[in-house]
Amino acid sequence: MKKNIVYPENKEFAFTIFDDTDVSTLENIRPIYDYLYSLGILTTKSVWPLRFNDGYSDFAGSHTLEDKEYAEYVKQLSARGFEIAFHGASMESSTRKRTIEAFKKFYDVLGFFPRSYATHAGNKENIYWGENRFQFIVFKQLYRLLYHKIKNYYSGDNQDSVYYWADICQKYINYARTFTFHNINLLNISKSLPYSIKSRPVFESFFFTADANNVEEFNELLCIKNQDKLEQERGVCIISTHFGKGFVKDNELHQKTNYLLQRLAKRNGWFVPVSTVLDFLKSRSSNNYIGNFSLFMLEFKWFLHAFKRKLKNREYEKTELAYLNIK
Repeated sequence: MKKNIVYPENKEFAFTIFDDTDVSTLENIRPIYDYLYSLGILTTKSVWPLRFNDGYSDFAGSHTLEDKEYAEYVKQLSARGFEIAFHGASMESSTRKRTIEAFKKFYDVLGFFPRSYATHAGNKENIYWGENRFQFIVFKQLYRLLYHKIKNYYSGDNQDSVYYWADICQKYINYARTFTFHNINLLNISKSLPYSIKSRPVFESFFFTADANNVEEFNELLCIKNQDKLEQERGVCIISTHFGKGFVKDNELHQKTNYLLQRLAKRNGWFVPVSTVLDFLKSRSSNNYIGNFSLFMLEFKWFLHAFKRKLKNREYEKTELAYLNIK
């Protein structure tokens, strides 16, 4: 990829957000999306098409496309230019049958299939997840040591598993999120954005993002100093966050978030959804397959950022508690 990116419309940097739908309800996401739209910042919102009705879930109060008013609002967001993405069939593990049902529900509500996807961390149908997120044995072993996950727990790409859906994924999904980092400009992590891996054929392309789990981490990442840095470096920023986690209270957007987004919108940025940014970046190269060294460094950097993340977790006011079965 060339070093100097010439963005569409003579913009100086690219900025967007991938919003994981965990703990999202109509009440706690509408104010921020309405505000983003008013600023001309178009982003990507993921959804769960189906409810979970089979036991306890920490996310049981989250809205899905089976909630009529929420589904209508998601349709409105799509009509406004926001991208609607897939976060799995539901908030807990889903069998192949449920995933097929979820894709049908997605299409019935929105009239198209999702292009981008991010795993919901604990779901067994996740593809290339857990230790299989890593290509190099040293990182597979390190992951097992640190995270104590059962081997082959994730089996979305195993044809013998009831959770298999890789063929469906390969048919519809263009972009899948892999790693997250604490860096405002993703080009400082790797120039290979998006990237493909020959031994991972289910996904056409992978992408990585900046990580901001909740409102406090989001505000820290999007501080004015980092905005200056992103603009000066003509960088690319895709933030993964959860708009359900503390961004809205009593129908009001967090005051600091409001201010930071307002300041950002005044800059000469390209504010389009995730897949639009990735389409553009992908079009700049005839070959998006990542080299072994670049992939090794990407996986290595993920562990470094993961260690730092554990040391810098930010608490936030859990405004979603009124809706969800979480502590």
